[in-house]
Amino acid sequence: MEHLRLEEAYSFCETVCRNASTTFYSSFSALQPDKRRAVHAVYALCRWVDDIVDGDEEPTILETQALREATEARQAVVNDLHAGAEPSLSPEEHRRRMMALVDIRLKLQQAEAQTLTNDDHPIFIALQDVFNRYPIKLADFETVIEGMEDDLYPVRNQTWDELRSYCYKVASAVGLILIEIYGYEDRAARLHAIDLGIQMQLINVLRDINEDMERGRIYLPLEVLASHDITLEMLENEAIAETLAWKGFVVEYVDVIKRHQTSANHLFGYLDGRARVQPEIMADAYTSILHEIVRRSGDVFTQPVKLSALRKGLLGVRLSLRKLRARLFA
Repeated sequence: MEHLRLEEAYSFCETVCRNASTTFYSSFSALQPDKRRAVHAVYALCRWVDDIVDGDEEPTILETQALREATEARQAVVNDLHAGAEPSLSPEEHRRRMMALVDIRLKLQQAEAQTLTNDDHPIFIALQDVFNRYPIKLADFETVIEGMEDDLYPVRNQTWDELRSYCYKVASAVGLILIEIYGYEDRAARLHAIDLGIQMQLINVLRDINEDMERGRIYLPLEVLASHDITLEMLENEAIAETLAWKGFVVEYVDVIKRHQTSANHLFGYLDGRARVQPEIMADAYTSILHEIVRRSGDVFTQPVKLSALRKGLLGVRLSLRKLRARLFA
C-alpha cells in the first residue's frame, strides 16, 4: 500500500507538470525515469507555491495553534526583511497566504526528516522520496519560498543587485535543486546553474512587465530606469515602447542578460548527455523569447510576447534531436 501511495504521488506531480507547461514537461522527457519523476515533484511544488502567492490557487490549510505560532514567528522575520512595508493584500488575505507558505515550509522540513505519513499531500510524499534519493537541500526550497514571500509586498527593486537577488531566489535556487537530481562531479556546475536561473528570470521580468505591474510589482531596477530618464508613470503608457529612452534601457538590459548567458552556457558541459537536454531546451526557449523582444525593438507593451508556432515547432525538433543524441552516446 505504501508503494502504491508513492506511485500515486508521483503520478499527481507529473499531471501538474503536464497541465502547467508543455515546454517544461517535454524538456524533462530525456531524463532517466527516476530522475524525471523527481524533477516532476520539484516542479509541482514550485508551481503550487507560485499559484498560492499569485492567487491562482486557493490554499486549504488545517489551522492549528502550532501553525499560527509558526506563522507569527515567520511574519516577524519577514517584517524585518521588508523594513515595515505594508503587504499588497488585505490583512486577512495576506495572513492566509503567509500561513499557507509557512505550512509548506513545515511540510518540507518533515519531508527532509522522513517523518511524513501516507495521509499527507501527494507533492510532499513524492518530495520525501526525492530527499531520500538525492542530495537536494532544504535551504534551496526555503530560498524559493522566501522569493514568493517577497511577492506578497509591493516590489520596487532599485538596483541590478536587488533584481539579481530576486532572480536568485525564485529561479536560481530551483536550478540548484534540479542539478542535484541531474548529477554532476565539479561544483563549478552550481555557479553556472545560478547564472542560468538569473538569465531566464531576467527574460521573464522583461517579458511580463504589464502582467506584473497589474499586481503592483515593478521588478525592473528603478535606479537604472531613472538613469535613462524613465519614470514609473511612463511605464504605464504603452507609447513608451517607441521612445529612445526605453530602447536605450532595453539595450543595457539585454547586455546584462547576455553576460549571465555566457556563464550559463558552461553548465551543460558539466552534465551528462541526458541530463543536459532539459536545461539546454529551456535555455533555447528563453533565448527565443529574448530574440523576439529584440526583434520588436523592446516593445513588450503593445502585445504579449509569445513564441510563434514555427519557433515552438523548431524547439520540438531540437528536443527530439537532443534526446536521440543523448541516447546514442549515453
